[in-house]
Amino acid sequence: RLIPILLLVFTMLAWAANFHLVKIALEFYSPLGVASWRFFFGAIFLVLILYIQIGNKFLRFNFTAKEWWYLFLTAFFGIFLTIFFFNQGLKTTSAINGSLIIATSPAITAIFNFLFNKIKLNGGQWFAIALSFFGVALILVKGDLDKLAHLSFEIGDLYILMMAIVFSLSQIIVGTYLPHVNATVTMTIGSLMALPIFVVFSFGDLSSTPVPVDVPFWGSILFMGIASTAFAYVAFYYCVVKVGPTTSTLFMNLIPFFTVLLAFPFGEKLYGVQVIGGFIIIAGLLIFGFFKRDQGFQKLQGLMGKGQKSKV
Repeated sequence: RLIPILLLVFTMLAWAANFHLVKIALEFYSPLGVASWRFFFGAIFLVLILYIQIGNKFLRFNFTAKEWWYLFLTAFFGIFLTIFFFNQGLKTTSAINGSLIIATSPAITAIFNFLFNKIKLNGGQWFAIALSFFGVALILVKGDLDKLAHLSFEIGDLYILMMAIVFSLSQIIVGTYLPHVNATVTMTIGSLMALPIFVVFSFGDLSSTPVPVDVPFWGSILFMGIASTAFAYVAFYYCVVKVGPTTSTLFMNLIPFFTVLLAFPFGEKLYGVQVIGGFIIIAGLLIFGFFKRDQGFQKLQGLMGKGQKSKV
């Protein structure tokens, strides 16, 4: 499993950089406009990657109606809503805050596995999930427990939490219903489906706002489009199929670590409540891993192993 591990580490590093780069791009353009340009370049490079892999076969996809439906759901939840909430959230919250909240994805994915795949969780796992969410709540209220009592949160932090939910849902869809589909095919079709949705919703901005010509804007867009979308998403969905959605999302624990390391060159400050909340989240995830049931993950692997041949 060395290759999936290396791919997951690369993916988390690229996604951690996104937390800083998207804030640069948002200084010049709207959230949906940034997403549209990002996935325009991402889709181009995904088509090129797919063509290199399978040649002209990419024009002759052979999917059932249900598979097309699950591909659309993956595009809608895993791409459109994920990036929409991500860009909206980082307009008002910090990169470090966002990355710490995203670290709850393994716990959220485990809950979805319980709901959709009937993979049971024991008492220790439920405690670990609750602990992780307490760490998120601490970050959401910036250490002020009175805000927690009155459910008073920053809108940007809530957007990022919504991103973690829809992204985790997309992993369950891919791992459960599309494990037999080549990862590059899944991401290419998903991006091509999501791109028109981005364009429709951002049409007002795209038609009325001049496209920035600044180097920082285009540098951020190209990195997010090529590295963080074309390569990182393909790598992640490949790993979801190879090692399972819950195991893959556990590597998202690295995102806060990489985001903090990148915070200093990007000039972002680290606060005490973020450190405390982050430690609580990571502790919860470690406890969850300690208590995880092997038979549950074997069941998921059995579901994913039904289709062994890549389908194009």
